[in-house]
Amino acid sequence: MRKTAVIAVLCVLCGGICGCGKKPAVSQPESKAETVTDASGKIIDLDLTTMSSTMIYSTVSNMMMYPDSYMGQHIKLEGQFSVYHDKGGDKYIFSAIIPDATACCSQGIEFVLDGSYKYPDDYPEEGTTITVTGDFNVYDEYGFKYCQLLNAAMYVSEE
Repeated sequence: MRKTAVIAVLCVLCGGICGCGKKPAVSQPESKAETVTDASGKIIDLDLTTMSSTMIYSTVSNMMMYPDSYMGQHIKLEGQFSVYHDKGGDKYIFSAIIPDATACCSQGIEFVLDGSYKYPDDYPEEGTTITVTGDFNVYDEYGFKYCQLLNAAMYVSEE
């Protein structure tokens, strides 16, 4: 019984000293995340352009490993424009190549522009820094899964 009374007194004292359970005397302002939109006004769910190179590499790797977690998210990224001609499918595949911090393990994310565009007329030179926004998607081709940004918009980044 004495042990229970001592514990109760310590709890009351600790609560009084530490202020446990009390609201602070001065309330802190609530911080709200700023909503970021692309040029068309669509909300950006994931903006890789604001991340460090290490975080970009980690996030893109995560996107490749767990694509279902990103399906449909509107994503913004910056990279170097690259094009590949798939002779088997007779089509061009466009991507933004995103280098990592040490530039040893670059990753590319394919994008499909929204609208009618013709290569090479409507695209920059390979290696040009571009910014792309689009909706994350995954598709199967030749027995492999590929990630891409659909309904994409691309513009040459200001350097």
